Amino acid sequence: MKKAKVGKWTIMAVAGALVLSACSSSATTETESSADAADTPAAPFKISFSIYTEAAPLFQVIHKNLDAQIAANDTGVNVKWYDNAGDPAKMLENVQLKIADKPDAIVIYPVSTATSGVGQLLKDSGIPCVALNLDVAECTFLNIDNRKLGEDTAAIVGKIASERGWNASNTTILLGQNASAGEQVNDCVRYFYSTIAPMLGMEAIDATTITAKTTKIGKNAIQFEGASQLQPSFEAIKNILPSIPKGNNIILYTVNNDSTNGALRALEDAGRGAIDKTLIGGLGGDESGIKALREDPRWVAEGDIFISYWGQYAVAAAQALVKGAKPTDKVTPFPQLTLDKASVDVYHLPGSADVKAMPPLVAANQWLAEGGFLQATKMVAGL
Repeated sequence: MKKAKVGKWTIMAVAGALVLSACSSSATTETESSADAADTPAAPFKISFSIYTEAAPLFQVIHKNLDAQIAANDTGVNVKWYDNAGDPAKMLENVQLKIADKPDAIVIYPVSTATSGVGQLLKDSGIPCVALNLDVAECTFLNIDNRKLGEDTAAIVGKIASERGWNASNTTILLGQNASAGEQVNDCVRYFYSTIAPMLGMEAIDATTITAKTTKIGKNAIQFEGASQLQPSFEAIKNILPSIPKGNNIILYTVNNDSTNGALRALEDAGRGAIDKTLIGGLGGDESGIKALREDPRWVAEGDIFISYWGQYAVAAAQALVKGAKPTDKVTPFPQLTLDKASVDVYHLPGSADVKAMPPLVAANQWLAEGGFLQATKMVAGL
């Protein structure tokens, strides 16, 4: 599939039996949806959407899957894509460009918690906006429960480690944070440690005392800056490894799978990633994580946040807001589950990372059904 070109409207409507390429730049017309008006707003519904970065596979999948889903269904939605490139200055520039588009709604995946300037611009524009994963006060906020992901993953990893006899005398925990993403995102690594520590007889540490500046957590854990990306995580672990006793078992957990894969590569390059000496908890539910959960004996848990479908939930929220719907909670939750090797095929097609079906909406995100987009894509159970 070709990548959609940033700055050009990607045609998402379907005319009759003709399915347009999700990322084609050759289409010159926009076709209105024939879907029932009760399910979707009158076409075309235009959204200007900025992604965290197109350089990382974990974020690329939001773009690619949304394009594919709308191309395969008669939704009447047009998306204009922008790349925030992990850069706050670029994020601000993109917001200005998106406002100039005068779309029906704006979706933003912020790159840092410093969003006050961005928020003021969006507020002044009067355009409904949706923020993903990092809060923008003036926008409707969609996010995962990072604390629960960390706790649930630690419970799975900790049980296996304990059964192997791993404890405070022979184990080091490596935790990869992304300081610029703020406390909420990094709750997963903090609460991973606070949950697994008592299971392995390690020093109990209040998770709220673990900050972005914390490097050493008790005697057994090291927090490193991975920036949610492959290369920074690789470099961080390469520098840390000399300080870890050579005979120690290693437990690895980070804020996303790009960071985990970068850290794992550094362990393997140094001969420290042996199957019987390494346990990994993944976070993302992306192709790399699902594949590793199935095939890599070290990778024993995966926090599945269905990130490839975040775009669909964002579009549903945007449509619902334009229709006058009101979020019922401050944070509207994305669907999430923590999978192990026994449950992965319950939610993903065998041999694939493709999702069989999304979990049903819950009370706090039921209002998204008012948008109509989730019904059009036919992926959410019960809709």
